[in-house]
Amino acid sequence: MKLIDDWKGVLGGAWSVWLMGLAVLVSVADAWLGSVEAPPDWLPVAALPLVSAALATLAIPARIVLQTNMSQWLARWWADESGAVRRRAVGIVAGSAVALSAAVTFIGQWEGLRTQAYRDVVGVWTVCYGETKGVGPGDSHSKSECDEMLAREIVQYEAALDRCLTAAVPVGMKVALVSWAYNVGPGAACRSTLVRKANAGDLRGACHELPRWNRAGGRVIRGLTNRRLSERAMCLRALDDAA
Repeated sequence: MKLIDDWKGVLGGAWSVWLMGLAVLVSVADAWLGSVEAPPDWLPVAALPLVSAALATLAIPARIVLQTNMSQWLARWWADESGAVRRRAVGIVAGSAVALSAAVTFIGQWEGLRTQAYRDVVGVWTVCYGETKGVGPGDSHSKSECDEMLAREIVQYEAALDRCLTAAVPVGMKVALVSWAYNVGPGAACRSTLVRKANAGDLRGACHELPRWNRAGGRVIRGLTNRRLSERAMCLRALDDAA
């Protein structure tokens, strides 16, 4: 048996570990209060076992979703005042750990993960989900580090999209639109018919605009077609769920 390379980061920051730790703390508090003859009336002592069980249960799905190191990522996020990531401008995806996790998983599957640095088709050193900033030969990252890089990019792309997308949209639709903007660029996204339709209240029509963005160099690309169809399905499903 061998420990994973970044076991300290996973142990200190994974959602599943935090939830299990909270469950243990609640159980200890419950046991201690049970030994007290007259616990304070304002404490919901009877509910503590249920709270502990709920936290332990939530740790199960938390183990199979994005295991972002919360302590490090949140510390960087709160300290960042560079504009797009400012706390007062955070959107619905960046403001929800669950939504951000879903966005990383959804976008990551289309971008592709490579943990060792490589040269892309034009010779630029690249790593993780297409990260090029400061990347050089020999660089490598764990999956959790790559997920954090992608999460930071997603926050910035959502903020850029929010400068022109003024309509209130469901979370799933926002994830789909951020995926699209991440791929085509926020400038092209903000000039699109899709955003105009969304801002005019035609959210379903906006979703149906996504398959039109399946070309590169004037040619239809099968991978882009598949990605756009997947984004449209997520977009429409979010609208159906919200209805």
